[in-house]
Amino acid sequence: MDEDGRQTWVEHLSEDECWRRLASTPVGRIGIIYDSAPELYPVNYALDGRAIVIRVDPGRVLAGLTRSPAVCFEIDHIDADDESGWSVLVKGRARELVDGPELERAAALPLRGWSLGAKAHWVRIEPEEVTGRRIWHDAG
Repeated sequence: MDEDGRQTWVEHLSEDECWRRLASTPVGRIGIIYDSAPELYPVNYALDGRAIVIRVDPGRVLAGLTRSPAVCFEIDHIDADDESGWSVLVKGRARELVDGPELERAAALPLRGWSLGAKAHWVRIEPEEVTGRRIWHDAG
């Protein structure tokens, strides 16, 4: 119990619950390795079944995942007033979609970018592990 008499709980989210939360927001963060160092970038995304699709410009994200396709992808929600929140982490492999039916399918997804520019490169993240957790308090 904390000093306010509340008990803190950590709940591990099921994979299905993680995917529901992934479907609930259009912005996440991709973690890549660039020049042997981890870097995180906010990105807009859409789900294609149980895969994540993003668009990027030429630059560090595309170069990083081309050199090292192992990536992580994270979304979260924090309520600072209540000191509660949740997060979902996806570990997987990313690859650029270059042509054919996969690219056409990705182009039909409801993926809207918030930043300027066309974001010419489509990237698909194939999950290998999906985990999530939620922290919350009871009234005590």
